[in-house]
Amino acid sequence: MQQQQRERARANALGGLVCSLVAYALTVPYVVSTWDRPNRAAMLVALCAVLAEIVVISLLPVRLAFKTPLRANLVAGLWSVSCLALVAFNASLDGGLDSPLAPLAFVPVVFASLVYGTVLVTVVGIAGVACAAAIGVFDADARWTETFVFAGSLAVIAATCVWQATAARRRREELAQASRTDPLTGCLNRRGFAEHFERVSAAAKRSGSRFALIEFDVDDFKRVNDVYGHDTGDRLLVQLVRRMRTVVRTSDPIGRLGGDEFMVLAEGADREGAERLAQRIRDVIAPQVISVGMAVYPEDGETFDELYRAADRGVYREKEEHHGAAPGASPRARGRSSGD
Repeated sequence: MQQQQRERARANALGGLVCSLVAYALTVPYVVSTWDRPNRAAMLVALCAVLAEIVVISLLPVRLAFKTPLRANLVAGLWSVSCLALVAFNASLDGGLDSPLAPLAFVPVVFASLVYGTVLVTVVGIAGVACAAAIGVFDADARWTETFVFAGSLAVIAATCVWQATAARRRREELAQASRTDPLTGCLNRRGFAEHFERVSAAAKRSGSRFALIEFDVDDFKRVNDVYGHDTGDRLLVQLVRRMRTVVRTSDPIGRLGGDEFMVLAEGADREGAERLAQRIRDVIAPQVISVGMAVYPEDGETFDELYRAADRGVYREKEEHHGAAPGASPRARGRSSGD
């Protein structure tokens, strides 16, 4: 997951670098073709310095430049502000607001809204407005109204970009939440539960703490669907989850792993704590009968599959007791073992 985030941050940064490279490389023919005008050498040196910075950033190793979101934002912010400083510098040397280089201040701001988060877009937007104001201030021939209109236009664009970035972030959060949530019961789905497990297990390895997985299946749930219909079965599952939430801590997620199979991850729980929680779940959803199994980290395993199999065996043993079946290995456990 972290590697994917780093690669995505690098891809976004490279996209911005290419965009900047193309936009500011377009100024080279302009500077060369107007070499008889003042300050051309200084403008070309500044342009080459920023282009060199862009090339250096593009060649940085992923782990060095994009190891953390903060570092990735610092890199992106650095080149964005550098590009805006280049625009302010060159446009000021080329006639101020009348220079064809001045509108290039819009490029980093607009690109930021398409790729970056709200905070970084805000920073780049403020830098863009400052760039526009600086061009007008250093233009001796510009009237304050001209500076106001130019800087104000960029401020409106920047505000729109911040709004767009905020809306995009909300859409991403909603999609991420939907992809990890069971639409029927509102608890985590298998993907969301597995991702939460990875975070908890990583923290447990660092701190040496424990946690427990408590799995349960609803007994005779197929008969409920067959006799009363799937709508009734769905309402039963929703009601069971609502009741469970009254005895499970809000920090301990409930996951629906499929059908009538649910699991609770209880952080800090040992075997006795897991048994007490399992009994509270049995009591709160009575008279509905469930088969419960549990596994404790690290005694029963360290990976999700190992703990899942251990809890699944407990579920199957209870089902045998409830239905008087002959003892044997859990079909689900056998299936997961054969797939390892």
